[in-house]
Amino acid sequence: MGKTKGCGSSMFALSRRHMSARCLPNQTLETTRSVALTRKGPTVNIARRSAIGTSLYLCIAIGLFLNQAANADDTSEFSTTISGYGTIGGSYTGDSDLSYLHNASEFKATNSQFDLGLDSRIGLQATISYGTQLSVILQEEAKRRGSDDFSPGTEWAFVQYSPTTDVKLRLGRVALATFLMSDFRDVGYAQPWFVAPNEIYADEPFENLDGGQALWHGHLGSFGLDLEGAYGTTSQTEQSNGVSFVIKAKSAYNLAANLTYQSFLLRVAETAVSWPQAVPLSATTAINYVNHDKFLSLGFQYDNSTAIVLAEWAKRTENDVPLVGLPLVACTDWYVAGGWRFGKWTPLLSYAKTKASQDLLLVTVPYSTPSASLRYDVASNVALKAQLMRPQAGNDLYWVTRSLTSNQRVNVVGLGADFVF
Repeated sequence: MGKTKGCGSSMFALSRRHMSARCLPNQTLETTRSVALTRKGPTVNIARRSAIGTSLYLCIAIGLFLNQAANADDTSEFSTTISGYGTIGGSYTGDSDLSYLHNASEFKATNSQFDLGLDSRIGLQATISYGTQLSVILQEEAKRRGSDDFSPGTEWAFVQYSPTTDVKLRLGRVALATFLMSDFRDVGYAQPWFVAPNEIYADEPFENLDGGQALWHGHLGSFGLDLEGAYGTTSQTEQSNGVSFVIKAKSAYNLAANLTYQSFLLRVAETAVSWPQAVPLSATTAINYVNHDKFLSLGFQYDNSTAIVLAEWAKRTENDVPLVGLPLVACTDWYVAGGWRFGKWTPLLSYAKTKASQDLLLVTVPYSTPSASLRYDVASNVALKAQLMRPQAGNDLYWVTRSLTSNQRVNVVGLGADFVF
């Protein structure tokens, strides 16, 4: 379900939603990439679950240790907290020839038929604490992964040690905080809209990282300052022309800083991911190299409980493909959004734009997407939402296969309920 462009006598599948270039003449991908191929969804889920690796086992082991310690000492400060979140909803488009999805991790998309599985999800988080310094945090979420709806996977699984109230050290699977809402990108209740702009959030499909993370909170006079850094590995399962494969990045890092003042928040972050890449030249030859993908992002938020203003800007760069002299992907994306709370009602308008630089995708035409959403808070933990987006048919960040001949706007409607518990 990738995008296809001519590549000599082969099919050259390229898209900014997808993190790699694939050439699949006679299924020769296996000879140019060291990945496991499958045509069935369940294998994708197995790969996702097995990626938990030693991180989850370490968290479980320490969790059992804390449990034993609590049982052995009645005076120990042992506690367990369980919370959850979810969405029941779906989307459909105004054009049966264009199939809409959120990012490259989804192999099933929606078109003119309402798809309840695209946006529906359920998540559960458990926090096991021993005193005020040591804890284990596990977050499981069932959502559309690959071709399967409500497929379970581990989003977070880490041990946290807090030597002081301002410092947190984590080891395991943590969120890859590339953008403003990356820490809670699947918690719809915490967001004003039903779906975040694909211009930002579909361009980087990696959501978590297996490794270490450090966070610090402090003050600069009247300003709050949060610093964080993470380093480790990550992976992403994608599909092209019906073939599934796993991109494994052995080197990934994220650095971010948040500056807050009253109702204002300003964020800057840099995220870099590197993985082995193969750019096919023909059915039998390819250029093999290490692709270094980097995101520089800026985020702004103003929320005084009545007015809401959100804005993000991101620049994505990659190193040049050897012998070619151009990167696979180079683009700049941004959006602005504004809303107002009228009691339980929150209407919000947004406008997003993306423009690719000179790269091998050759999609240098800028694309924009206006959007309008409406939120109604039924209860303190339940919100009903409706959203209308108008992306262009040529914008490859929204469609399984973009239109090569038309830039007309297409309606994408999302309806659902977000909740926490």
